Amino acid sequence: MGSILLIEDERNARYALKRVLEDAGFSVVDVEDPKEAKNPDSFSLLILDLKLKNLSGIDFLQELRERGINVPVIVITAYANPENIISASRYGVVDILKKPFEREELLELVERVLEEKESSGEPQRYSEGVIVGESKKMVEVFKKVGMAASTDMNVLLVGETGVGKDMLAKVIHEKSHRKEGPFIAINCSAIPENLLEAELFGYRKGAFTGATRDIRGKIELAEGGTLFLDEIGDMPLPLQAKLLRFLETKSFYRLGEERERSSNVRVIAATNRNLRKMIEEGNFREDLYYRLSQILIEIPPLRERKEDIPILIEMFIDRANKEFGTSVKGVSKVALEEAISYEWKGNVRELKNVVYKTVLETKGGYIEKFIFDQECRENVEELLNRCMSMLSEEEYKEFLARAEKSLLRYLLDKYEGNKSKVANLLGISRNTLRMKLKTLGL
Repeated sequence: MGSILLIEDERNARYALKRVLEDAGFSVVDVEDPKEAKNPDSFSLLILDLKLKNLSGIDFLQELRERGINVPVIVITAYANPENIISASRYGVVDILKKPFEREELLELVERVLEEKESSGEPQRYSEGVIVGESKKMVEVFKKVGMAASTDMNVLLVGETGVGKDMLAKVIHEKSHRKEGPFIAINCSAIPENLLEAELFGYRKGAFTGATRDIRGKIELAEGGTLFLDEIGDMPLPLQAKLLRFLETKSFYRLGEERERSSNVRVIAATNRNLRKMIEEGNFREDLYYRLSQILIEIPPLRERKEDIPILIEMFIDRANKEFGTSVKGVSKVALEEAISYEWKGNVRELKNVVYKTVLETKGGYIEKFIFDQECRENVEELLNRCMSMLSEEEYKEFLARAEKSLLRYLLDKYEGNKSKVANLLGISRNTLRMKLKTLGL
């Protein structure tokens, strides 16, 4: 059982909480004032009331993080308003319990947090996915994430390719009251226009050629949870009108069906395109934009938050070591300076790929030089331009398939058939890689 530091200035509440935790087998040190807390980093978990007499829980949290103390924190409060939630979210709070709460609810949360901490072997230092950072711009993003997680309002995530919009969407879902519900994603640019409506709303048997049975769409599958519409800027205008109707009424029709259905979902959309410009050009509905952007979160590119690069590199080295069984200890000063000055056109996704690739080649010790993609990319682009100029339009697809097949065969040979390594290097999932290999006959 882990050790818990309990900070609660109300005597009866503190006694009751301590009794519940100790009866469950936990070791508890309780204090009335945060200033009485000795060595908070020596505990497995901190349970903190937000409203204290001498020092607010938020101020104490901020002080802990500034001192580099990353102990997991559960906040308890009778004042769970958006401002408190957003403020607490800034400093890595695991969860917030609103008073009054049930004994089982507290114990279940405490056990889950301690189990996660034990399995990782260290306190949770990073946010979920790759949405991490200490820069001012990312702090502002975290504020909005906290606000988004505390409401059911629609969210629009805007940012360049590779900044982590999909991961942010998952964080918002997992921190919201819908976290027990499904998280259903659909990429509007990856599905042919004539199939996107059926994928989104579902269809009835016989609605079109090939519709051999009734199928529920993503909207129905997301019931009680979150629907993530990635690359919303690529949604065709006729379908935008139907999506707008659903957002306004929460009702829809499957293709080929006259029965009106409803679905209780929260919608998060994302795009790397300038939707305002698309509105001016008549390619995106203004009313849909305002309906989707009830909460607008703009994620800065990596080049605008370079102070976050060191912590991102450290995180990716840790993950790569665990995944590949390597023992890279860190990065030399020269290599770090080079990484900070690099342009990172692919943002966090490119940084992850470069770190993973370099860790695989380095295997141990310190990284003295990163294996950047830029020089290779420039040479490849020059070669491709020369090749493409000699091809007819009919030969483009064949050329692309051959190039992709050659690349995959090379990587599989290099990493002895390890599909996880190849997928990570390419920045795709194992399922996507598996489908590519099947399509290309590898």
